[in-house]
Amino acid sequence: MEKRYKIGLFFVLILISAMVVVLMWKRHTMDGFPKEGDRVEQDQSGPGASSGPDDQTPKTAEEIYQVQKMNVLTTADTVCIYENIDKKDGSMSVEVGKLPAKYIGLSREALEKLLAEDSLAPTLTEKQKGFKSQHLELFSAEKIKVLRIYDTTQDTTGFYIMEVNGEVCVFEHDKKTLYFRTGLRTEHLPADVRYEVQKGKFMDSELQVYHFIESYSS
Repeated sequence: MEKRYKIGLFFVLILISAMVVVLMWKRHTMDGFPKEGDRVEQDQSGPGASSGPDDQTPKTAEEIYQVQKMNVLTTADTVCIYENIDKKDGSMSVEVGKLPAKYIGLSREALEKLLAEDSLAPTLTEKQKGFKSQHLELFSAEKIKVLRIYDTTQDTTGFYIMEVNGEVCVFEHDKKTLYFRTGLRTEHLPADVRYEVQKGKFMDSELQVYHFIESYSS
Protein backbone atom coordinates (compact mmCIF):
# COMPACT_ATOMS: atom_id res chain seq x y z
CA MET A 1 0.00 0.00 0.00
CA GLU A 2 2.79 2.38 0.90
CA LYS A 3 4.55 1.54 -2.33
CA ARG A 4 1.50 2.42 -4.41
CA TYR A 5 1.17 5.70 -2.52
CA LYS A 6 4.73 6.65 -3.36
CA ILE A 7 4.25 5.75 -7.03
CA GLY A 8 1.04 7.83 -7.22
CA LEU A 9 2.74 10.79 -5.53
CA PHE A 10 5.62 10.53 -8.01
CA PHE A 11 3.26 10.72 -10.98
CA VAL A 12 1.43 13.69 -9.40
CA LEU A 13 4.72 15.58 -9.06
CA ILE A 14 5.62 14.81 -12.67
CA LEU A 15 2.21 16.08 -13.82
CA ILE A 16 2.56 19.28 -11.78
CA SER A 17 6.06 19.86 -13.19
CA ALA A 18 4.80 19.37 -16.74
CA MET A 19 1.97 21.88 -16.17
CA VAL A 20 4.43 24.41 -14.75
CA VAL A 21 6.67 23.98 -17.83
CA VAL A 22 3.73 24.39 -20.21
CA LEU A 23 2.52 27.53 -18.43
CA MET A 24 5.98 29.09 -18.49
CA TRP A 25 6.36 28.27 -22.20
CA LYS A 26 2.99 29.84 -23.04
CA ARG A 27 3.85 32.96 -21.08
CA HIS A 28 7.20 33.30 -22.81
CA THR A 29 5.60 32.77 -26.22
CA MET A 30 2.94 35.43 -25.61
CA ASP A 31 5.49 37.96 -24.36
CA GLY A 32 7.45 37.49 -27.58
CA PHE A 33 4.66 39.06 -29.70
CA PRO A 34 3.83 42.78 -29.55
CA LYS A 35 0.67 43.72 -27.77
CA GLU A 36 -2.16 45.25 -29.74
CA GLY A 37 -1.64 48.69 -28.17
CA ASP A 38 2.09 48.54 -28.85
CA ARG A 39 1.45 47.62 -32.50
CA VAL A 40 -0.92 50.56 -33.01
CA GLU A 41 1.52 52.98 -31.38
CA GLN A 42 4.36 51.63 -33.51
CA ASP A 43 2.28 52.02 -36.68
CA GLN A 44 1.47 55.62 -35.81
CA SER A 45 5.04 56.61 -34.97
CA GLY A 46 6.90 54.50 -37.52
CA PRO A 47 8.85 55.86 -40.52
CA GLY A 48 5.95 55.25 -42.85
CA ALA A 49 3.43 57.11 -40.73
CA SER A 50 1.75 60.11 -42.32
CA SER A 51 2.69 63.56 -41.08
CA GLY A 52 0.30 65.47 -38.93
CA PRO A 53 -1.25 68.76 -40.06
CA ASP A 54 1.38 70.75 -38.16
CA ASP A 55 4.33 68.90 -39.70
CA GLN A 56 5.68 71.31 -42.35
CA THR A 57 9.17 69.80 -42.66
CA PRO A 58 10.06 69.31 -46.36
CA LYS A 59 10.52 65.65 -47.30
CA THR A 60 11.89 65.75 -50.86
CA ALA A 61 14.93 67.40 -52.45
CA GLU A 62 12.64 69.61 -54.55
CA GLU A 63 10.77 70.84 -51.44
CA ILE A 64 14.04 71.56 -49.65
CA TYR A 65 15.29 73.49 -52.72
CA GLN A 66 12.10 75.55 -52.85
CA VAL A 67 12.41 76.46 -49.15
CA GLN A 68 16.05 77.48 -49.60
CA LYS A 69 15.19 79.55 -52.70
CA MET A 70 12.49 81.46 -50.80
CA ASN A 71 15.05 82.49 -48.19
CA VAL A 72 17.50 84.01 -50.72
CA LEU A 73 17.54 87.83 -50.79
CA THR A 74 19.50 90.36 -52.83
CA THR A 75 22.12 92.46 -51.04
CA ALA A 76 24.21 95.54 -51.73
CA ASP A 77 26.91 93.16 -53.03
CA THR A 78 24.63 91.51 -55.58
CA VAL A 79 25.88 92.12 -59.13
CA CYS A 80 23.28 93.41 -61.59
CA ILE A 81 23.54 92.28 -65.23
CA TYR A 82 21.34 93.83 -67.91
CA GLU A 83 21.12 92.05 -71.26
CA ASN A 84 19.62 94.48 -73.78
CA ILE A 85 18.11 93.26 -77.05
CA ASP A 86 16.94 95.54 -79.86
CA LYS A 87 13.97 94.13 -81.78
CA LYS A 88 14.90 96.25 -84.78
CA ASP A 89 17.89 94.13 -85.78
CA GLY A 90 18.37 91.61 -82.95
CA SER A 91 21.52 93.32 -81.70
CA MET A 92 22.47 92.69 -78.07
CA SER A 93 24.48 94.59 -75.47
CA VAL A 94 25.36 93.78 -71.86
CA GLU A 95 25.63 96.16 -68.90
CA VAL A 96 27.17 95.05 -65.59
CA GLY A 97 27.04 97.18 -62.47
CA LYS A 98 25.81 97.58 -58.92
CA LEU A 99 22.30 96.59 -57.99
CA PRO A 100 19.97 99.65 -57.80
CA ALA A 101 19.08 100.51 -54.22
CA LYS A 102 15.36 99.81 -54.72
CA TYR A 103 16.18 96.20 -55.68
CA ILE A 104 18.21 95.44 -52.51
CA GLY A 105 16.78 93.12 -49.85
CA LEU A 106 14.23 91.46 -52.15
CA SER A 107 13.31 87.83 -52.75
CA ARG A 108 12.97 86.51 -56.29
CA GLU A 109 9.19 86.90 -56.18
CA ALA A 110 9.35 90.48 -54.88
CA LEU A 111 11.99 91.45 -57.45
CA GLU A 112 9.96 90.02 -60.34
CA LYS A 113 6.94 92.01 -59.16
CA LEU A 114 8.92 95.28 -58.95
CA LEU A 115 10.49 94.75 -62.39
CA ALA A 116 7.01 94.23 -63.85
CA GLU A 117 5.80 97.46 -62.23
CA ASP A 118 8.81 99.36 -63.61
CA SER A 119 8.03 97.99 -67.09
CA LEU A 120 4.61 99.64 -66.97
CA ALA A 121 6.09 103.02 -66.02
CA PRO A 122 9.57 103.37 -67.60
CA THR A 123 11.59 106.53 -67.15
CA LEU A 124 11.67 109.18 -69.88
CA THR A 125 15.24 108.16 -70.75
CA GLU A 126 14.19 104.54 -71.21
CA LYS A 127 11.22 105.59 -73.34
CA GLN A 128 13.48 107.60 -75.61
CA LYS A 129 15.73 104.55 -75.99
CA GLY A 130 12.74 102.52 -77.18
CA PHE A 131 12.19 100.45 -74.02
CA LYS A 132 9.40 97.85 -74.33
CA SER A 133 9.62 95.29 -71.51
CA GLN A 134 11.89 93.46 -69.07
CA HIS A 135 11.91 90.25 -67.06
CA LEU A 136 14.17 88.41 -64.63
CA GLU A 137 16.29 85.64 -66.14
CA LEU A 138 18.70 84.74 -63.33
CA PHE A 139 18.42 85.22 -59.57
CA SER A 140 20.82 84.50 -56.73
CA ALA A 141 22.36 86.34 -53.78
CA GLU A 142 25.53 86.80 -55.85
CA LYS A 143 24.02 88.17 -59.09
CA ILE A 144 20.82 88.83 -60.98
CA LYS A 145 20.30 89.01 -64.73
CA VAL A 146 17.54 91.08 -66.31
CA LEU A 147 16.57 90.79 -69.97
CA ARG A 148 15.41 94.14 -71.40
CA ILE A 149 13.70 94.47 -74.78
CA TYR A 150 14.03 97.65 -76.85
CA ASP A 151 12.72 98.66 -80.27
CA THR A 152 14.61 101.49 -81.93
CA THR A 153 12.61 101.27 -85.15
CA GLN A 154 11.49 104.79 -86.02
CA ASP A 155 7.79 105.50 -86.38
CA THR A 156 6.43 105.93 -89.89
CA THR A 157 5.02 109.30 -88.91
CA GLY A 158 6.63 112.44 -87.58
CA PHE A 159 9.10 115.00 -88.85
CA TYR A 160 12.79 115.77 -88.72
CA ILE A 161 14.15 119.27 -88.32
CA MET A 162 17.44 119.42 -90.17
CA GLU A 163 20.00 121.90 -91.47
CA VAL A 164 20.37 122.57 -95.21
CA ASN A 165 23.03 125.13 -96.18
CA GLY A 166 22.74 126.88 -92.83
CA GLU A 167 18.92 127.00 -92.95
CA VAL A 168 16.51 125.10 -90.68
CA CYS A 169 14.30 122.85 -92.82
CA VAL A 170 11.55 120.37 -91.97
CA PHE A 171 11.60 116.92 -93.57
CA GLU A 172 9.17 114.04 -93.39
CA HIS A 173 9.95 110.89 -91.38
CA ASP A 174 12.15 109.45 -94.15
CA LYS A 175 14.60 112.38 -93.75
CA LYS A 176 14.56 112.81 -97.55
CA THR A 177 11.23 114.39 -98.42
CA LEU A 178 11.29 118.15 -97.78
CA TYR A 179 8.16 119.27 -95.94
CA PHE A 180 8.91 123.00 -95.91
CA ARG A 181 11.71 125.54 -95.47
CA THR A 182 11.52 127.71 -92.34
CA GLY A 183 13.81 130.59 -93.36
CA LEU A 184 15.39 130.30 -89.90
CA ARG A 185 19.19 130.37 -89.86
CA THR A 186 20.96 127.80 -87.68
CA GLU A 187 23.38 130.42 -86.34
CA HIS A 188 20.44 131.98 -84.51
CA LEU A 189 19.90 128.78 -82.50
CA PRO A 190 21.51 127.99 -79.12
CA ALA A 191 24.59 125.79 -79.46
CA ASP A 192 22.94 122.65 -78.01
CA VAL A 193 19.83 123.01 -80.24
CA ARG A 194 21.99 123.72 -83.29
CA TYR A 195 23.87 120.47 -82.62
CA GLU A 196 20.57 118.52 -82.44
CA VAL A 197 19.36 120.07 -85.71
CA GLN A 198 22.60 119.21 -87.45
CA LYS A 199 22.11 115.57 -86.42
CA GLY A 200 18.38 115.65 -87.21
CA LYS A 201 15.90 116.53 -84.47
CA PHE A 202 12.77 114.34 -84.48
CA MET A 203 9.29 115.80 -83.84
CA ASP A 204 6.15 113.71 -83.33
CA SER A 205 3.65 116.13 -84.88
CA GLU A 206 3.17 119.33 -86.81
CA LEU A 207 2.20 121.06 -83.57
CA GLN A 208 5.62 120.31 -82.09
CA VAL A 209 7.29 121.57 -85.26
CA TYR A 210 5.23 124.78 -85.08
CA HIS A 211 6.16 125.40 -81.43
CA PHE A 212 9.83 124.80 -82.20
CA ILE A 213 9.89 127.23 -85.12
CA GLU A 214 7.94 129.83 -83.15
CA SER A 215 10.33 129.57 -80.20
CA TYR A 216 13.38 130.51 -82.26
CA SER A 217 11.88 132.78 -84.96
CA SER A 218 11.49 135.88 -82.78
